[in-house]
Amino acid sequence: MQNATDLTNTLATQTSMTTPTPSAQSATEPTWHRTVLLVVVVILTALIAVFASRFSVSPRGATSPALLAATQPVLAIAAVLSAMIVAMVLTLVLAKPINAVVALFALGCAFAAYAMQSGTIRDFVFLGANMKLAAVETIMWSVFIAFAAMITFRVGGPLVDVPAHDRDGTFTGELFHKRALVSLLAGLAAIPVLIFIMVGASKGQAIGASAIAGVITAVIGRMIAPRAQPILLFAMPAFAIGAAQLALAFIAPMSPDIAFVNATLSPIQVPMPMDIAAGSLIGVAIGLGWTKGLVKHEPSSMHDE
Repeated sequence: MQNATDLTNTLATQTSMTTPTPSAQSATEPTWHRTVLLVVVVILTALIAVFASRFSVSPRGATSPALLAATQPVLAIAAVLSAMIVAMVLTLVLAKPINAVVALFALGCAFAAYAMQSGTIRDFVFLGANMKLAAVETIMWSVFIAFAAMITFRVGGPLVDVPAHDRDGTFTGELFHKRALVSLLAGLAAIPVLIFIMVGASKGQAIGASAIAGVITAVIGRMIAPRAQPILLFAMPAFAIGAAQLALAFIAPMSPDIAFVNATLSPIQVPMPMDIAAGSLIGVAIGLGWTKGLVKHEPSSMHDE
């Protein structure tokens, strides 16, 4: 409970999503209220994700490492996608009283709960599954994350510590502001970070390495554009890694199972789609919580180019 309290305080304080006055008022409220709310939502979404994993069964009888490699992929996609939509709706209750960053962190916990039930790259390659399928699935989850982030920020509102580019700025204007778009290039950093950190093939390593890639993406993104709302930034680690996986799937000189046995499989291809999606959400949320102390914000102006 103490760790949950510290995490809630870090994300909520450093990336407050309400207007300054309500934020100041909420700071005087007991922090345990927010902590309990976060813990309850995380538990509920995790249970939903674990339940959905029962519908994604691989030919080996365990939870499939990728939905497209399941025995009944249509059923698996429908069940897991529905579960994640329900989880997203549940996490929206955190967006207003705490902030959107904490809400997306909780959604990432749902992805992580599912990922922990699913198989690893070892299971995937010995199923004879195509690596292109895993890459496409990773990219599709990045699209889901982008929509989830837009909805969550729409409900929770903009970051208080990131002033609007202009006083009459709209949500769409902030979303597609040129500096916000440039900051998305930070997602490319997820690729070398994952290559450097990913050692072994365990599930914990895959999620952890993906989360660290998300943290680095968030830090670089906020340093590139400290006054841009980091809405789409949540999806960029997953998108960048998925694109790299797809490229490697086309140029790989040998089949994935042989490469895995020979220990020549690229670290980029080791995390499974749900591992990467969980790491992208959790890592970026944590990274945004750290960046307020790293980035010096200039006073906002009427029109910021």
